[in-house]
Amino acid sequence: MDWETLLKAYPTQTDIILGVRYLRERVENAMAGVDAPKLDGPCRAMDDLGDFVPVIAPACALAWKDITGASPSFDMAEALKSLAVEGDTPEMAQADRERLEAIAQNAFSRLLGLLREKNPHLIPQEWNQGDCPFCGTYARIGFDEEDRRTLHCLSCGHSWRFPRLRCPSCGNADYTTLGYFEAEGIEGVRVHFCRECSRYLKVVDRKVRSAHDAETDDALTLELDELAKKEQFS
Repeated sequence: MDWETLLKAYPTQTDIILGVRYLRERVENAMAGVDAPKLDGPCRAMDDLGDFVPVIAPACALAWKDITGASPSFDMAEALKSLAVEGDTPEMAQADRERLEAIAQNAFSRLLGLLREKNPHLIPQEWNQGDCPFCGTYARIGFDEEDRRTLHCLSCGHSWRFPRLRCPSCGNADYTTLGYFEAEGIEGVRVHFCRECSRYLKVVDRKVRSAHDAETDDALTLELDELAKKEQFS
């Protein structure tokens, strides 16, 4: 993430951005000692994240203590498993819940990246779908350059080529139901949408716009997400 670029782009959100950067740095420091295991198969759709809770729970507890100055008053492993499997947390104060969710999101994402790096043999050489071939997360952003489009997974960091004239969500290739729109003031980025499934994808044109990393470009174009939602795309 290019934090300086974000700070310049959102000058009224300085405190929030600095807070997010601080939390992420604490989680990344804590995760530095995590040894990702070898896998028998990829984490498709992230269904198996609950199985990795013992791997990251100590790091999350360390990050919590680093951020708050005190050890968590709850069982970190149980809380993470509840989040990964049930999408909820044990009873706790709202501020603690939000902090736990932020730590867990960053830790699980970092873990997926480590797993991908440790298990490159599990990634297919050819992949023509819109969900990540390693972890199963659907792409939120893609990049066009010359004659190719590349989709990027914001969960594990993997990138893969994908046909331009096809919906990455449902595979629809009927140009009469595919389209795009742009927003004034955001040059070189389009929202490509499909009327068959009502899903959308943000695409950065690298011939027009100097691209950053995928996370930064995603954060710089949040206005497009809001416009897409107003048009009933998800």
